[in-house]
Amino acid sequence: MDEYDVAIIGAGPAGSSTAFYAARNGLRVLIVDQRKTIGEPVQCGEFIPTTKEMKSMFPRVKNQSELFNIDDSLIQMRTNKIKIISPKMREYEIAFEGFTVDRRFFDKYLVKKATELGAELRTNTKFISLNGNRVELDKGEIETKVIVGADGYTSNVAKSAGMKVIDLLCPCILGQVDGEFEPTIEMFFGSIAPGGYAWVIPKKDSANVGLGIQKTSNISLRNMLNKFLKLRILKDIHTLRMGFVPISGPIPQTVKKNVIIVGDSAGQVMATNGGGIPIAMICGRLAGNVISEHIRNKVPLEQYEKHWKNAIGPELNNALEIKKMFDKVVKRNFTLEFAMKIMGSKRIERAIKCKSIFKKV
Repeated sequence: MDEYDVAIIGAGPAGSSTAFYAARNGLRVLIVDQRKTIGEPVQCGEFIPTTKEMKSMFPRVKNQSELFNIDDSLIQMRTNKIKIISPKMREYEIAFEGFTVDRRFFDKYLVKKATELGAELRTNTKFISLNGNRVELDKGEIETKVIVGADGYTSNVAKSAGMKVIDLLCPCILGQVDGEFEPTIEMFFGSIAPGGYAWVIPKKDSANVGLGIQKTSNISLRNMLNKFLKLRILKDIHTLRMGFVPISGPIPQTVKKNVIIVGDSAGQVMATNGGGIPIAMICGRLAGNVISEHIRNKVPLEQYEKHWKNAIGPELNNALEIKKMFDKVVKRNFTLEFAMKIMGSKRIERAIKCKSIFKKV
């Protein structure tokens, strides 16, 4: 039976970042992913804020340049603002720097960084269950000192460990529209995407276009998307995908015995906008480093939960509280329109950046 220091289930940004830092510290690392090809299918808006914006949003996260120093070849387009559009098409512009990537290549890049340091990768391999230090995969068993669940919002690792999983998901539909687009993120709110928003995220020679809703009735996402495309005067959308975004905030427990949960699996997502890539990388680094200290110096794995909550917990809590307030006014366009007008650009910007909107601006 193969033996490892840490087995990581899921090769997205959370799992790959965990693997990179664990491998950099000399651990025997296995990454397992059920997909045949890393990064596919893409179920993501593929937007990442710049290091400057991340430092502003999450000031307690140290050495962010190390995490987000992304190779220029992976950047599809650099953006400089976010345009928020109300139900009555009132526009609120927010200066915000970021860039888009192609997850098909970005995820492979993160995995390659880990494997170059000695991490082993097994694709087309499913996690079945765990029993103490033994992990059952569909292609045999392994033994590991620590197991990491980075296997998405349904997290079979968390379930197998008896931990709570995400209980509120936002269903999404997205695709690509070819053409030239301005370097601006567009977010449309109101009945065009009930309880969520629709988006246009520019890339090289195309844009990611989609919407997410809070599903409270039998609504056809494809019909909703068609209405949005007509509103935005866009045609010929292709590469359609469906997915879900966790919006209920972090799960109450992210460490149990020898199990750590990271990224979407842990609900470590900005509830106000669904952003999860940079959060996953931040928490992956914390997980990889804590696991290394646990293996080498018997530091409790619970330090991971302490560290991520100190680093990003207040902001994720802000985002969740803002979302709960938002939920009270989104049921009708006129109440949402009024709320956005009262908030104005400054408070809308604070909401997008996971900051309290009650601070005087």
